[in-house]
Amino acid sequence: MALSVQFIKVFNRLIEQYIVSPRLVNQQVLEYNKLCDYLADGSTVTATDVSAVMKQMEKKLPFLLGLNVRAICSPEGLTFRPAISGSITQAQLKKKLEARKAAETDPEKAAAIDVDRELRVSDLTTNDITASIVIDLPKKWLDRFHAEAEFKRIAKDSEAGTVDDGGSTDNSGSTDDTDNTDNTQTGGGGNDDTTPGAGD
Repeated sequence: MALSVQFIKVFNRLIEQYIVSPRLVNQQVLEYNKLCDYLADGSTVTATDVSAVMKQMEKKLPFLLGLNVRAICSPEGLTFRPAISGSITQAQLKKKLEARKAAETDPEKAAAIDVDRELRVSDLTTNDITASIVIDLPKKWLDRFHAEAEFKRIAKDSEAGTVDDGGSTDNSGSTDDTDNTDNTQTGGGGNDDTTPGAGD
């Protein structure tokens, strides 16, 4: 067993050079029930017990994360934690103020809006930020994965189009591809409360 890798060549406009990069293809899917069977194999618990615990995690973790809890979910440190992202620039602030000034019906109030004022910390509001869930993988998991993972180069390489930002473009005839990173994020909507997910 190995990771099936396809190599693709694209022209990167940012650096004005061709770039060859790998991506995973032909990725298999392990269905939920089969995962429970696999985890229960060789254990004193049944697949039903495993499923019950996983369903409880699925039900309870979002609530805990919404309370700004960092939940450690394995003896080796698999961690689920809330995170937030969002920002505002001077240029974005100017566009906001210009739109507010244009929409203002009272001429005196419109004249009082300074569209060129300096950016302040208070200009970034909670409506501008997004809550997400981050999964931190234990180092031991990554070490074990690196020890087990092998690569199999598939026969067909591809030449794709161009990219503007240094990334790989998708090309026809490809199958599922996965970006392997240490963290996984799931986006959530921002709200006007300072606690991410507090509205859940």
